[in-house]
Amino acid sequence: MEFNIGSTHYSFSFGFFVILCLYCIVDRAGAGIPLIAAVILHECGHIVVLHISKGKIPYMRFEPFGIRMVRSGMLTYQQEFWVYSGGILANVAALLVTVPIFGWCIFAMANMGLLIFNLLPIGRLDGGQLLRVVLSRRMKQLDHVETVQKIVGFLVLTPLFAGAFYLLPQKNLTLLITACYLALTLWKS
Repeated sequence: MEFNIGSTHYSFSFGFFVILCLYCIVDRAGAGIPLIAAVILHECGHIVVLHISKGKIPYMRFEPFGIRMVRSGMLTYQQEFWVYSGGILANVAALLVTVPIFGWCIFAMANMGLLIFNLLPIGRLDGGQLLRVVLSRRMKQLDHVETVQKIVGFLVLTPLFAGAFYLLPQKNLTLLITACYLALTLWKS
C-alpha cells in the first residue's frame, strides 16, 4: 500500500501487515492497541522535532520491525541529536501525563518499554544513533566512530544474551529473540 500526504510518500510493506495481524491474533493481554499507540506517538515525536528543525521527510516506509524514514536537508549535530531524542521525549511526555492520571496502565508500560528499549546504544535504535551523533562530534574519523559504536553495542548485547540463555530452560524466548534482533541491527549498521 502506498500513498502521498503533502510532500511525503508513505509505503507499507506486506510484511508490516503480516506482523501486525499475527500480533493481534496472539495478543491475549489486550496490549496491542496501547503498544501500537505508543509506537505511533514515539515516531510522531521524531517527525515533530524534524519539522521544527526544518528537515523534510520525502519518504517513509513501514516495515515488519520498524519504520524507515528518509529525510532530506542537512542538519547540524545538535539538530540531529534532538531529532533522535524526539521519540524518547514523546514517550517520557506520555509517561508524565498517563501515570499520574491512570497509574501504570498498559499504555504507560508500553511507553516505558519503548523508552528503555530505544535508549539502548545499539545499531539503528535511537540510543545507537544518539551515541553516533555524540561520537561524531567528538571524533574526526568516521571509522573510529563506527568501531566505538560497535564495541559499546557488543558490551550491551553480552549481558542480554547471557540473560536470554539463562531464561531458555524456562522456555522464555522473548529476550533471546530481542537480543538477536538487536545483534542484527548492530551488524547492519
